[in-house]
Amino acid sequence: MQLRRRGLGRISRALGALTANLFIATGAMAAAPDAGLNDDTESPLGKFRLDTAVLVYQEAASRVRAVERVASLSYTSTNGDVLSLKATTDILTGATPNGAVPSTLNQPFVTPTRATATDNGDRTVTVTGASGGSTIVTIPGTGVIARQYTAKPDTLPVDPGFADKRLALDLAFAKQLGSKTRVSLGLSGSKELDFRSVSANAGIARDFNDKNTTVSLAINYERDLSRPFFGTPTPLTEMNPFLKGPDTHKSVASVVVGVTQVINRYWLAQANYSLGSTRGDQTDPYRIITVVDPDMGQPLQYLYENRPRARLRQSLYAGSKVAVGRTVLDLSARAYHDDWGLSSITAEVSDRLPLTRWLYVQPQVRYYRQTAAHFFHNYLVGGEPIPDFASSDYRLGAFSATTLGLKLGLKLGHYGEVFILAENYRQWGDKHPRGAYGDLAKLDLFTGVHATNLAVGFSVFY
Repeated sequence: MQLRRRGLGRISRALGALTANLFIATGAMAAAPDAGLNDDTESPLGKFRLDTAVLVYQEAASRVRAVERVASLSYTSTNGDVLSLKATTDILTGATPNGAVPSTLNQPFVTPTRATATDNGDRTVTVTGASGGSTIVTIPGTGVIARQYTAKPDTLPVDPGFADKRLALDLAFAKQLGSKTRVSLGLSGSKELDFRSVSANAGIARDFNDKNTTVSLAINYERDLSRPFFGTPTPLTEMNPFLKGPDTHKSVASVVVGVTQVINRYWLAQANYSLGSTRGDQTDPYRIITVVDPDMGQPLQYLYENRPRARLRQSLYAGSKVAVGRTVLDLSARAYHDDWGLSSITAEVSDRLPLTRWLYVQPQVRYYRQTAAHFFHNYLVGGEPIPDFASSDYRLGAFSATTLGLKLGLKLGHYGEVFILAENYRQWGDKHPRGAYGDLAKLDLFTGVHATNLAVGFSVFY
């Protein structure tokens, strides 16, 4: 979900604030939507505001389930300065695709585990998961403890042991410098079981043309640490149960320039251009890619994936808010391209419809389409040269997606608001790529997502 501001009388102020406080988003898409805080109620001067929301995200076929809780406390001073603190916690469980293609045969997988050695060295313990189980085993002749699981014939290989927790904190401050200039500063940090991230951002916005035009600039820098519990695999080596290499780092630098224009009292338009550069390790340490037999299409081996260490991203966004009677129509489009060869377009429309003075409903539709990265492969072929870079991650492949959503909000007088939001997200892709080898031609090779979201939250002032 995304933060959105609505309202007839405060459209200009809302979009101006959005432009002045841009948080850089240069990624193609997220694997799972973030829980958004309700932001439809204007914050009065000299008041504290408390926002809370809970999101439940569930992928079909017992895949990833996420429960996200968000709480934000902000204070708006009498001169318009804003200080805010937001905390987010996530709990993720379920099964996630490991990158291998389906097969007409059983596919056993073995990976390092956190388990410690047993007394006699040969006991096994079953670990259950949302979509099956895995078994702790001892590799004969090595004493190495590993986790083993099996994908059944004609099914998508998934790792049933997926689980993660995340805690994120965001601190932001926005200050009014005179009547025409606003600046904002922010610090963020997040911690997962195997990942750390810290970032800082700054923005400035300037009003012109009797405050009918706002020009803005925002920058962001992020530093990430990846620390898989079994170490970082050597790219394009065979999947194995042994401990791997050291932790890795990645840095992201981004800039956004934007302009917001009041067309008339009923119409507001916005355009942004963003540029982002990522340097460092961007390979998923848990994802593999299958090398198949060119005759039958059966798996020969599983290799750890490898992605380029540099990525340059660009995107162009255009949005428009139009007051039509008592409703507010929101139209937006975004074009994205990066030097990995991935290009995408996003189009979204929503309309806030007041049912009564205090109750409103807001339907929304989003369409997304992307091309594949140049190193995306469903699989590699035995006997052919191994490319320098290869990934079977469906998020880097070609697909289309739609999101259908409906939000219901109830205003609590002049003191806050309660809302509930439901969304259905579905991806489409090529299930049977041309030229598939042997038995692969009969199997569904698209591993995309079908998910539902449900969020509830409230805002209150005091």
